[in-house]
Amino acid sequence: MSISELKQQLFSLLGKDHFLDDEKSRVLYAQDVYTKAEPALFVIQPPTAELLSQAIKLISNVGLAIIPRGGGMSYTKGFVPQDDHSVIVDTSALNKVIEINEQDMYVRVQSGCTWKDLHQALKNTGLRTPFWGTLSGSRATVGGAMSQNAIFWGSGQYGFAVDSVLSLQVILANGDLLNTGAGAMENGSPFMRYYGPDLTGIFCADNAALGIKTEVTLRLVPQLKYNDGVSFCFEHFAQQAAVMSEVSRNGLASETCGFDPYLQAQRLKRESLASDVKSLVGVMKSAGGIGKALKQGAKVALAGRSFVEAESWSVHFIVEDRTEAAVKERLELIREIAAKHSGNEIENTIPKVLRANPFGPVNNMIGPNGERWAPIHTLVPHSKADIAYQASCQIFSKHQTAIDKFDIGIGYLLATVSSNVFVLEPVFFWPDELNELHHHAIEPQHLKRMTAFRPSPEARAAVNAIRQDLLIAYKDIGGAHMQIGKTYLFEQGIAKKNFSLLKEIKSLVDPDNRMNPAALGL
Repeated sequence: MSISELKQQLFSLLGKDHFLDDEKSRVLYAQDVYTKAEPALFVIQPPTAELLSQAIKLISNVGLAIIPRGGGMSYTKGFVPQDDHSVIVDTSALNKVIEINEQDMYVRVQSGCTWKDLHQALKNTGLRTPFWGTLSGSRATVGGAMSQNAIFWGSGQYGFAVDSVLSLQVILANGDLLNTGAGAMENGSPFMRYYGPDLTGIFCADNAALGIKTEVTLRLVPQLKYNDGVSFCFEHFAQQAAVMSEVSRNGLASETCGFDPYLQAQRLKRESLASDVKSLVGVMKSAGGIGKALKQGAKVALAGRSFVEAESWSVHFIVEDRTEAAVKERLELIREIAAKHSGNEIENTIPKVLRANPFGPVNNMIGPNGERWAPIHTLVPHSKADIAYQASCQIFSKHQTAIDKFDIGIGYLLATVSSNVFVLEPVFFWPDELNELHHHAIEPQHLKRMTAFRPSPEARAAVNAIRQDLLIAYKDIGGAHMQIGKTYLFEQGIAKKNFSLLKEIKSLVDPDNRMNPAALGL
């Protein structure tokens, strides 16, 4: 079958609303937040798993690469094509919440459902998923988080996104549909993950190299009625990291995030007065009761933008529990830990605003003046947090001339996951032209206020060189990663026997290497 015949068959199968081969779509859907390379041959957006299965069988017979895409918010080339003979499978039409099973405590969703939409669907049930989304969850999808792995909402207590999964429905490269866990049983339901060897885990954090997730079943837990936050400033990274690690080891916070002085300043410069008002309204709505709402709103308003001390490292903890007394106990324990490391408590504006507006617009995917933005990260045990930080500082010192020449700003975002993972994420800002994805995802009124920078391939190359050196440094200290994509040095850093076994699994489910080739280094 020729490509033109394939297009005709897919157009007939999916309809004009779910088959895109115009140049704008081929370029837009083939780029991520950081990388724009080859356009896709065309884009399909199947609304059902059955139609997607049929489409995959047709595409596989022609020998094209098949690249699944979620919300497009990643930055490691996970869905960026290697060449222009690639088909993007955009899952945005697979966006339904299929079943909320309050008795058996699970929820089934299609993979293209956003975390925001899932949150809204569960809002009045008194239940939620343990991990309940990323900060980009207004666009980021449940299926994308399973493929890339993800953290934030709920991560302090419940770990990574993939730790909340019970079962998956996956389409393999030949179009076959596979269910995992107890969901694969005859007359069964997806209520349990471990029925025999964990096939669910095989397809988690696989960067869609092994198959396309079409349905995800997640555990449900009760929503905890009470939450609050506390924030601190520190003079040095080591103090802040020590506090974050001790809070993490004791399981006190549901979410934790920290900033270095530079990134802190960037965040404070980003938003407008109108956005401040929206945030304040959100805080007051979430407070519960008129008296509490006025009190919380007044605190945030009075703190304004001077609530964080200049030239300091800040960390922000959100805690939740079944009773108000239990929340207060958690906060007091965190305060005791911070005091041991000379922490200075500040107004908890960031925890309040974040929790009140968990899935805001993704305007933070550019700098406060319209600069390009891109992070890189490593996951380490608590004992290696300072080692990772010092390794990063050495790389930045090595590249200081280029950093100064191209006006590259670098900050740090810090987080913890469950009781055992420390996240160090250097974040880059540099003057450069925005891509189509930025214009597609960011609010138009926000973009209007931004500077339109000229293209700067030299600055981009300098940022890339710094990132590459960081990748090597993190590999050398044994750092792990989420959203490995086609960027992180997975093959180079993992035991050869492990990678060989993964290649054998890949050859079984995708013998012709059609499914997202080069992801994970496969």
